Amino acid sequence: MDDTGIVEAADPADAFGALADPMRVDILRALWDAEGNEATFSELREAVGVADSGQFNYHLDKLTDRFVSKTDDGYRLTVAGSSVVGSLLAGAYTRVGTVGPVPVAEPCGFCGGQQQFTYDDERASIDCEDCDVDTHFRVPPGVFAGYEPEQFPAVTERYVRSNFQQADDGFCPYCEGRIEPTLETADTPVADERDDPDDFDDIPTAEYRCLRCGKTFTTDLGAGLMRRAPVVGFFDDHGVDIGETPLSRVRAADPEDAAVVGREPLRARVRYTVNGETLTVTVDESLEVLDVERSRD
Repeated sequence: MDDTGIVEAADPADAFGALADPMRVDILRALWDAEGNEATFSELREAVGVADSGQFNYHLDKLTDRFVSKTDDGYRLTVAGSSVVGSLLAGAYTRVGTVGPVPVAEPCGFCGGQQQFTYDDERASIDCEDCDVDTHFRVPPGVFAGYEPEQFPAVTERYVRSNFQQADDGFCPYCEGRIEPTLETADTPVADERDDPDDFDDIPTAEYRCLRCGKTFTTDLGAGLMRRAPVVGFFDDHGVDIGETPLSRVRAADPEDAAVVGREPLRARVRYTVNGETLTVTVDESLEVLDVERSRD
């Protein structure tokens, strides 16, 4: 028994089966558009455009208690119902598209070269023309609705940043499950014992794993720690709002910027440099900050 009091109330297949009829989706959309996401039976039937009240009531009943809740005055959209309509509006199930290449205004954070953005098969890619650094993100097509193609790179960054912020706060962007943050490293020696100090395989990363759905989100350590208080304060001291700073400027993509500094126990450090001053942050296997050091060149 789950001591939290949260239990599985319906089989997932049965729950999604309740959405099989187009009229039921129309009912959810009508409640979404209603003031306060609530409506009476007659208001809802009129909004959906169904003359037969018996037929309408049959389909509404199939949604009640899962996607729609009955109130004293009528019906209200539940959180589950809102999630269904939100997914439809996001275009995850209904939209497709291919865009690019589109030049990216921000230069490559590693070599300073020109980057190109492309979008295909629900994947946004930002690739540098001058080096091998490239990044790929899964982005629902609906995210780009209302924007011009030249805005897509910036929109992608904001979307990705919001996903990692949500994961960093402990909630899975896919299923709202609990996130467990971990420090991930290759099985290599610590920084001062590496045979090749330029080996990119040695670079530690921040990983966020959902304990419910198992989905993992991985980013470099620089971006993974950018919301930590010492990092925010450091940038703020230099008059820089890190929340508005492009990820390429805080990305730890170089072995000099991020490295494993201990194995037993596991430790890693990441460095941020602004206006000639460097902030070095050391974290443990749970991405908890252990040490902070500031130094000048």
